[in-house]
Amino acid sequence: MDPDYIPLDVARCGLCKIALAQSYCDICQVNICKPCIGEHISVDYKKHIIVPILQRKSTLIFPKCETHQNKTCKYQCKDCNIFVCSDCAVSKQHKGHEYLKLEELFTASKQCIGKDKEELDRISSTYEEIAIELEDQIASLDGEYEKLKTEMSKQREELHREIDNAISQMEKEIGEIKVKHHSILKEHSSAIHYAKDACLFA
Repeated sequence: MDPDYIPLDVARCGLCKIALAQSYCDICQVNICKPCIGEHISVDYKKHIIVPILQRKSTLIFPKCETHQNKTCKYQCKDCNIFVCSDCAVSKQHKGHEYLKLEELFTASKQCIGKDKEELDRISSTYEEIAIELEDQIASLDGEYEKLKTEMSKQREELHREIDNAISQMEKEIGEIKVKHHSILKEHSSAIHYAKDACLFA
C-alpha cells in the first residue's frame, strides 16, 4: 500500500506521516499529532499557532508585503484595492488614501459566513424534514393502496350480493307471471273448447 496514501476521512500527521493528527499549525498549515508538536515548535516557538484540528485555519494569517519584505500587510488600501503594510501606508504612493484593517475585514467576513451557514443549516434542516416526510409517505404507500384494494373488494362483494338479490327477485316475479300466464291461457283454451262443443251440439 502507498505510504503517502491518505483516506479522505482521516487526517494524518504531516510530519511523521503515520499517526492521526489531533492538532494543526495555522501558520505552517500542517496537520500534527501530539508527539510531533514539541518537535514542530522547538525552533522559534512564537512563529507557530497550534490549534485543535477542527479549528484549523481559524487564525488570520497576514500576507507578506511585496514592497517591504520583512513586513506583513495588515491593511487594505481602499483607493488602490491592494494589501499594504504600515510602511506602505505612510509612503508617498498612498498619501491621503483610506485604509481598512484586515482584521476587521476578516471579522466581518467571518460573521457574514456565520450568518450564511446558519441560513444554510436552516434550509438544510427544512429539506431534511421534507425528505423524511417523503420517505414516510413512500414507506406507507403500499399499505395505503392495500387498504384501498381491500375496500374495493368489499364494495365488489356488496354489489355482487345486491345484483344476485335483484336477479333472484326478478326470477321469482317471472315465475309468478308465468304461472298467471299459464292459468289465463288454460282458461281461454277451456272457453274455446266449450264454445266449440256448444256449436256441435246445437
